[in-house]
Parts: sequence; C-alpha cells; structure tokens
Amino acid sequence: MLGHVNLDHFAPQVKGGSVDRKGLEWAHKFMTRFLIRATYGDMTDDEQRHVMHPKRRVGVGHLGVHGLLAKQGVRYSEAPYGYGFRNLLNDLCDTVREYAFELRVPEPAKVTTVAPTGSIAKLPGVSEGTHPIYARHFVRRIRFSMRDPAQAATVQDCMIQGFLVEKDVYDQSGKSMVVAFPTKEKLVAEVEAMGYDAAIVESADEIDLNAMLAFQAMYQTYADNAVSYTVNFPEGKYSVDEAAAIIKSWLPDLKGAIPMPDGRRLRTSGSPRRSSTRTT
Repeated sequence: MLGHVNLDHFAPQVKGGSVDRKGLEWAHKFMTRFLIRATYGDMTDDEQRHVMHPKRRVGVGHLGVHGLLAKQGVRYSEAPYGYGFRNLLNDLCDTVREYAFELRVPEPAKVTTVAPTGSIAKLPGVSEGTHPIYARHFVRRIRFSMRDPAQAATVQDCMIQGFLVEKDVYDQSGKSMVVAFPTKEKLVAEVEAMGYDAAIVESADEIDLNAMLAFQAMYQTYADNAVSYTVNFPEGKYSVDEAAAIIKSWLPDLKGAIPMPDGRRLRTSGSPRRSSTRTT
C-alpha cells in the first residue's frame, strides 16, 4: 500500500517564513494510519492475503519536494549537503515508524518509500516525487481526439489563437491532433511571487550528476523501501565512462536509480521523437 504526502503544501507562504512542521507530522501520521488500515481491507485472493497480512508492508512517500525547498530559498543541488532538510527527513521517518508502533498492531515490515508520482503530482500541480523540475520554461504537448466534438472545438480554438497544432504521428487513423503550449513552470511563478529570483529553482540540466545522486542517497536514509528516481541530464554532458564512474561511486548508497540522458526515449520505428522542449 502506497501513499504520498505533498510537502509543497507545508512550505512557507512568504519569503523568510517557516515550514509547517506540525502539519507535516500530522499528515505523516494520518497517511500511516490510512495505509495500515487499508491492509486490513477485504481481499478475495488468498495468495495476496497470505503475503499482505504477515508483513503489513506500506510506503509513506513524498511529492512536491522541490517546492518545499525552493520556497525556503534552498537550491535543490545544495539540499544534500546541509543539515536542515536531512534532519527534517529523519524526523518524518521517525514519526511514521513510531506512529505505526503506537497503533498497537504488528509493526509493518516496511513503512516509507518514494514512488514516482508523475501523474498524481499533476493534480495539485507540484513537482513529481523527489525530482527537480525538468525546465523553468518548456513546451507542453497535449493530445486531443477529433472524434470528440468538445475536444475538436478546443483544437480549432487553439489554431485561431496561434498555437502550434500537428497531427499525432502515433495515431494512424489521423483522428488525433497534438497542440503545443509554451509553458512556464508553476513553481517558478510561485517563488517569483514570493520575491525570490527564478534561478533558485534549478532545472534538471543545471544540476550536477553527483548532486542528483547525492539527493537520492539522502532520501534513501528516509525510505526503507526503494526510492524511485530518474536522473535526467543533458546528452553529451558526460562521456559514457565518466557517467559510469560517477554512478558506480554512489551505488552502495542507492536502491534503484534510472540514469536518463536527454534524447533517449522509446519511440516507434520511423517515427520522430515527441518530447518536451526545454528552455531555461
């Protein structure tokens, strides 16, 4: 059972403000209770019940991490090397474990984790999991079905407004269109409104590979399950040997890492890549 706490929600609301630590503690207790109770739900599969009941494995994770840091004026690349955020993670981990024990049920085998939360994070509009933002400005491409009159009308309106509209190369029927929306990262707008320089919100291509893996290693001290972490970095920034040496040096401290040089995307043979365009 996995659940996620939106750290961005508890970030300072004004420049120089404080993190809502009491709120964070309550949210972690509530999520722990919710997940453990879920393990007692009805299960129709005997094999699943046999695996779940003895272990009660749960995973309290995070999303909106970059937002919590940036709204304190902390650069993502600096967080692993300071004590403030690291100590907060340790306190939150203790909160989850201690509360799980206080519930007077067998303590779960595992209680903390970090899932990708790519889709879930888009609902509140915060950064995914523990990842940094991909870019401060980018092109968001959205697919619309021309079979749906409402979606077709939206595409027509976008064309009138001057947005780039293209046929979806992955839909052989020709009934889907893709609209490209120039986008400013929401977190950038929020920190600027607080009075910070937009540069405080580092994008993935600005963060050294060592700093990225140091961030994951820091989070591995919070998570007793795996940490889902995709390490995006510009294609050609490191040679294969350089990247391999850096990654190898961090492997003893990591449990799951996915290096992802830009431009490495799965695609249909003969079809052009369709990925976000990054500008900073």
